[in-house]
Amino acid sequence: METIYVVTGCTGYVGNVLTKKLMSENARVTGLARNPEKVKRVFGENPPDIVYGDVRNPEDVARLFRSADAEYVVLHTVAFVTIGEGSADDLFGITVGGTSNVVKEALRHKVRKFLQISSTDAIPEGVRLSEDLSDYRPSENRKSGYSAAKSRADEIVLQAAREQGLNASILLFSSVLGPGDYSRSHMSQVMCDCAAGKLPASVDAGYNDFDIRDVADVLPAIVEKSRRGECYLFANRPDKINDVLHVVAEKYGRKPPVTLPMWVAYAGLPFLTLYAKIRGKRPLYTRAALAPLRGNADFPIGKARREFGYSPRPLRQTVLDHLAFLESIGEIRPETTKSYNPYGQP
Repeated sequence: METIYVVTGCTGYVGNVLTKKLMSENARVTGLARNPEKVKRVFGENPPDIVYGDVRNPEDVARLFRSADAEYVVLHTVAFVTIGEGSADDLFGITVGGTSNVVKEALRHKVRKFLQISSTDAIPEGVRLSEDLSDYRPSENRKSGYSAAKSRADEIVLQAAREQGLNASILLFSSVLGPGDYSRSHMSQVMCDCAAGKLPASVDAGYNDFDIRDVADVLPAIVEKSRRGECYLFANRPDKINDVLHVVAEKYGRKPPVTLPMWVAYAGLPFLTLYAKIRGKRPLYTRAALAPLRGNADFPIGKARREFGYSPRPLRQTVLDHLAFLESIGEIRPETTKSYNPYGQP
């Protein structure tokens, strides 16, 4: 029986990297996407089988499962990723309602594996997960915004695994870096600003950045070995924002930005928000973006190492490859960064 990989959000950061990995191994992939122009930008002349639609629409989701003679592996990557911008309707409609639609459709077909791509943001506040991650309880999460939406979506998947036998697993991701960010995430924006000498300051904080290619490399093992109802965490070591920015500054001949304490970042939020609103751009950071930087970022990845052979590469190499990717899609122009001097010196 033929296996078809269904990837929701196939043009997103995680989705496109995993899709390209599957296609490089001659897997048959059906992807859900909304924007034909982005499909062209991400995949060029070699896209997967695309279903254009919205994950909030059950009829669009149903069109992903068109072959009655196939078994499916579902990689549910789509979510409304936000650091506080955007509407709550979009956030919960896409992340929670969309997950419910995909799960319902998966239960109607022969699905060999359902992988829910989630986030460490969904971990309940104050919980330090055990090595086997058996104490991850998304329903206990009382956070708001993106964290709450992801935890509710995870609970939908785990409930289907417990009560209806869906062979589903949760993959918790910390902060994603590496080539493939066509949507200019906030970290990519920070890196671009630093490369151009336009980043006024950094904060004395950090999180945990890992390379999405390291998950793609072990994706076959994840599909074959992940167990129903279990969770797996993918991360690296805790790092500081300055660990990333020093690599950027060194590559483009910049001085590292001034480092400010966190209280200064919080104090400046109203002014930063107003400035961004006047310019019609998204803010460089928000209160929601700062919150994870104050928490514990030392995540247990031993389970993924043991069971899948997951091995995160050094952060420096990931940052350099991420910058090379941003150059390749025109987000960073090396000739401009090298000639621009924000300090007024010859």
